[in-house]
Amino acid sequence: MQAIISPNNTFGIWAVLILGSALCMYGERKGWFGKLSGALIVIILMGLLVTAGLIPSASDPEVSVSVYGFVFSYVIPTAIPLLLFNANLKRIIRESGRLLGIYLIGSIGVAIGAVVAHTLIPLGEEGYKVAGTFTGTYTGGSVNFMAVAKSFDFLESPLFAATIAVDNVFTNLYITFLFFMPAMTWLMRWIPFGVTPEATETAAMATADTGSKLSLMEEVMQVFAIAAAVCAVGYFLAPLLQSWWQTDIHLEILVVTVLIIAVANLFPQAMQRLEKTAYEMGMLLMYVFLAVIGAASDLREMVQSSPGIIAFASIVLLVHLLITMIAGRLFKISLREIAIASCANAGGPPVAASMAATFGMKRAVTPAILIGILGYVIGSFLGVGVGLFLQ
Repeated sequence: MQAIISPNNTFGIWAVLILGSALCMYGERKGWFGKLSGALIVIILMGLLVTAGLIPSASDPEVSVSVYGFVFSYVIPTAIPLLLFNANLKRIIRESGRLLGIYLIGSIGVAIGAVVAHTLIPLGEEGYKVAGTFTGTYTGGSVNFMAVAKSFDFLESPLFAATIAVDNVFTNLYITFLFFMPAMTWLMRWIPFGVTPEATETAAMATADTGSKLSLMEEVMQVFAIAAAVCAVGYFLAPLLQSWWQTDIHLEILVVTVLIIAVANLFPQAMQRLEKTAYEMGMLLMYVFLAVIGAASDLREMVQSSPGIIAFASIVLLVHLLITMIAGRLFKISLREIAIASCANAGGPPVAASMAATFGMKRAVTPAILIGILGYVIGSFLGVGVGLFLQ
């Protein structure tokens, strides 16, 4: 179905993304959505607009939308350093262990879920390929999807089109559910959402005088200049490191993250003075990114896919989430940490970072990125391993 705003209408699509993001950010501050976050609402809103045919889908491989590509190529790399101006290295090392542990347990849950789904949902002789591909993509995000699919020569299979359609849409629906978890009061009776000293620290920072005498315009220009410089250096170094290490893994986000952490710890006072402005600018860009995630949630596309593939993916994610939540309760890990780790499994570093920021966990943004990048490394190996085991 042709969208009312055509894929070539760059400013029309851009206006919808910006207006939707601004509306949801404003609505969250005004309390329009109750316990629901503005990030969740913008994902739902854009999914509805795509399903209604107003804007083109971001998950349609046959339609090229330059605005969506711009967001993935430039908005996300710029947003990540903006969120990390106050990245204290000692805190990162001290506090990343909890997220790493629950993330690894979640990865095991994905592998178990794939085996269970393969047992319950008969997909024929190539069912093991579907299991391996879903294991890869739900361990490290879509980066691993194509790697595992190519390893099993799955690209020419009749099941491939349905699998990639379900992956594009169903993953976004699952991420939407994770954003919705804080509103589930009954769930928080079983696993507390989590209140940490960071909440008090964030509130104090909001009212404290940073000592900066710069105007808002000067602060905005400085934070974007720093972010742009870090991205420029990171994107210059990443291909060199990929060639040196002889790896196909994209290292840009990792290098950018390492560089901004280094700058934040070498110049802590200067960076902390700009942290409030940088964080708010980063959140604005993250909302635009989440709007594109919502635009990839075309329900019509998923419904037209194979019901068997949908059921398969549902079982994988359900088993993964159950195992992750049970482990979280046993180890007294908060609900929001569980959601962030699960988001890193299914969506990768950018979505996990945006979830950590949306949940008010500034200290968790860097660990969320790092465990997501770890998923890039282990996802393909785990996916291929599960596929070979089932074969």
